[in-house]
Amino acid sequence: MRLHELGLFITEDIFVLKDEEREKITAAQLASRLELDEAPDAQVLREPESSPAATVASDPEPIPFEGEFQKSILVVYQGEELQPGSREFLLKIFRAVHLSLKDLALVSEKSLKESNEDPLSQLNPSKMVLFGTLHHPLMKLRKENYRIMQEPLEYFFADELEELEKNVALKRKLWDTLQVFFNVK
Repeated sequence: MRLHELGLFITEDIFVLKDEEREKITAAQLASRLELDEAPDAQVLREPESSPAATVASDPEPIPFEGEFQKSILVVYQGEELQPGSREFLLKIFRAVHLSLKDLALVSEKSLKESNEDPLSQLNPSKMVLFGTLHHPLMKLRKENYRIMQEPLEYFFADELEELEKNVALKRKLWDTLQVFFNVK
């Protein structure tokens, strides 16, 4: 059903908040990339180019990230920004597997939510590591922490950085997973 047809049934004013619309578009894009059967919202978002939803979807906003992304490794962390201690901890972890900020794209949960783009299609990473619980459609990929998955790309989820810093057992799980993930001995 098209939007003007829907207006024949609904007589009250309806307001769509831009952030909610972006989240629905991102969820639909990610679901179609993952070949999941997404909820009915996906049909509304695939209307002809004249619809407002199509206008928003065709206006890509680059996902801001820190790093040079030379090895196509996407690292997503929970929250708005990295605290200095968490940042140092994270970079130390990646140095241990012979990677630096040149190799990575560090993206905050906030940056993902503010962009209406699917990070997998926009950045096209070869590997992805996600820290914490994100309020983003990427969470649909989560099976269990520290389990390396192969589809739609090679990725795994880990605990939140602050929790990892404090917990030796979790650090060990992360280290074991990173060694396998990056083929480091």
